[in-house]
Amino acid sequence: MDSDNRLDIGLNEVWKACRKIQDALFRYGFDIATEFCGHDPQGKGLISESLFSSILAKYKTVFGLSDFELREVTDYFRLRDGRIIYREFCKVVCDEKHNKGDHKDIATGLEWNDPMHVNIIARPEERRQLCLVLIKIAQYSHLPLLPYFQDYELVSQNVGTVTITHFSRLLHFMKIPLSDSDFLLLLKRYMKDSYMVNYVAFVNHLESIKDYLKTNNLTDNAMKIIQNFPGKLVDLDLPELPPVDGTSVAQRIFKDFCNHPQENKTICDIVFCIQKVVHKNRIRVREFLEGFDLMHTGTVTKNQFERSLNNMGVGKYLTQREFELLSARYIDPIDTNRIRWRMFEDEIDRVFTIKHLEKTPLLEVQSPPKYIEEMPRSGSLNWQEAKPEIRDLCEESLHRIQIRIKNRRLHMHPFFKSYDKLNSGHVPCKIANQILVNNGILLSNDELNSLIDRYGNELGFNYTRFLEHADPAEYAIPKLTTSSTIQGNCLAPLTRDGDANGEDEIGNITNEQYIIKLLAKIKRQAITKSISVMDFLQDYDRHREGEISEEDFRRGLDNANVKLLPQEVKMLCKIFRSPKRGCCVLYRDFCRALDEVFVKIETASGDGEITAVPLLHLANLDCFECFLNFEERTLCSQALMKLARQPDEVSNLSSVFKDFDRENCGTIQKNQLMRALTVRDMHHMLSSREFDVIFKCFGMQRGTGLEFNYREFLNILKILHQTGQVERKY
Repeated sequence: MDSDNRLDIGLNEVWKACRKIQDALFRYGFDIATEFCGHDPQGKGLISESLFSSILAKYKTVFGLSDFELREVTDYFRLRDGRIIYREFCKVVCDEKHNKGDHKDIATGLEWNDPMHVNIIARPEERRQLCLVLIKIAQYSHLPLLPYFQDYELVSQNVGTVTITHFSRLLHFMKIPLSDSDFLLLLKRYMKDSYMVNYVAFVNHLESIKDYLKTNNLTDNAMKIIQNFPGKLVDLDLPELPPVDGTSVAQRIFKDFCNHPQENKTICDIVFCIQKVVHKNRIRVREFLEGFDLMHTGTVTKNQFERSLNNMGVGKYLTQREFELLSARYIDPIDTNRIRWRMFEDEIDRVFTIKHLEKTPLLEVQSPPKYIEEMPRSGSLNWQEAKPEIRDLCEESLHRIQIRIKNRRLHMHPFFKSYDKLNSGHVPCKIANQILVNNGILLSNDELNSLIDRYGNELGFNYTRFLEHADPAEYAIPKLTTSSTIQGNCLAPLTRDGDANGEDEIGNITNEQYIIKLLAKIKRQAITKSISVMDFLQDYDRHREGEISEEDFRRGLDNANVKLLPQEVKMLCKIFRSPKRGCCVLYRDFCRALDEVFVKIETASGDGEITAVPLLHLANLDCFECFLNFEERTLCSQALMKLARQPDEVSNLSSVFKDFDRENCGTIQKNQLMRALTVRDMHHMLSSREFDVIFKCFGMQRGTGLEFNYREFLNILKILHQTGQVERKY
């Protein structure tokens, strides 16, 4: 098995060397076969090994061949008697037909570079693990990955390759979960030139897997495997319900729209509708009408009145018939062509207050009035006036749903929330029915229509009100019992059931996991939105005591655009509660816990010194000065393979780099890089040209010049050492 693997690796090296020779022959246009034939007058196609090596060595710099590749080519075409069969060699590098006009990347030096280059995975268990990882990625990646890689290529011009950092960032952005071992296995397969990743081969393999799964019908519409695999014990088929009104459940037809328009609205309904819109949007009616009344007569024309309603945003809710009714209510009895806008303003502003309130100081004003607060949304059915049979059917349906949720302990809010992208509290009616069916709640057409009549409106199905009635979630609240009975007005301390000390180890573990997830949720929002939570909270701490009130803490999180549920904010207040004041929160401890996502604390071994390393969540920092052509990539790959023999775990290069990096910014200068390699006795492993290429590869624009990104350099050496891509000495 080992000999076969070595044979495959050797053939790969010979093929790369022949491709380099083909590239040079095509670029410079000279015929190497004629030079071989000059040393073979009898035309046998055989020459000595020394002549073959000397001819290739003469053009070694032109071909870009290393001594190792030259020896591999010579050994491959050598016969048992020691001679070289140069005729076969010429057939490979000279007589092979290629459509050279189709190649568009000739100017980059990558004419014969294999775009589907992948590395060999020798171990069978690693190959099987790689196949499983690729299938998992193919299931998670619902969007095409190629445009994201091509956007990076427009800037860096890497011709089919991306850096390891960008490859990892893209997988994280596409929400593809991978462990460290799986990611290293992907790098071991698709790494190219020792520091780049061949995304063309990666995307091509994923597309092939998707086509195979789709062709063989192995997945459903959600890209889930439906084939019977070992470990799948039983398949459950739910029986269909009996036909309802002559229609089977599989072909049920119910109202897909939630709109119950009220025809022939009265003038009171029209005024109430305008009042609700004005109160919701906090509109000052006077500012839209006073500008048309230049003589301060208190009246405007009908056209001006209609234009003002449109400017307020109310006109789109009124039909022409409703506008005529509204105009007839406020028409001027003296001049029938004008509208009394002051009377209209006084009546609409009653939703906020009442005019001349100072004359009746004992009058209680409710804002908004009860009839406005309880007014149903447009498009919904007035449930108080619904038919008794519909109301009874809806109550029976709700009762059945409550029993189903309680018995199976269903938590349906996340199902609705995943379809509510705008956080409006509504989902389409079809989606509501789909969620109920997925949770095993099967209803007839009449029952579905009764639910839609009660909870449907112009926005869709109001699932928030529906869950308030159908899923009170009282069963999910942890039951607390008292250690003794209640005596008088004093309550005994609360403890958990089954724990005499008042502490449950399982409950503590659950609470700890919940706290970690809650902080991770806030950290994710802080990273994606670039939020500095401290700036929003410290303004409420006027005396710099390190604590603020619970109301100010909630208000600060809301101003910082940190989206949390009320129970999550309550949990944060409980965790960071001040020991001195029960109504205050230690906001500095909270911000210190969040700063771990922006700053990494490192402790130096020995002296115990603590260093804070900032973590930058920025875009790609590649520049045009760091672009490497084909020859420079090959040279950089060989140099990194040499240096990977002594990674940071062996050479401890990071300590030398940190000594030169006084600002702790992650970059050093070129002369400092040479001094660091000299201190660790690694400078003899590189030539001057290889040193320049490595500095160019990991260069970063700082001010007017380039500096060396030593953190990325050490990371590449670590990955090369872990994946086994180190140059061996045979």
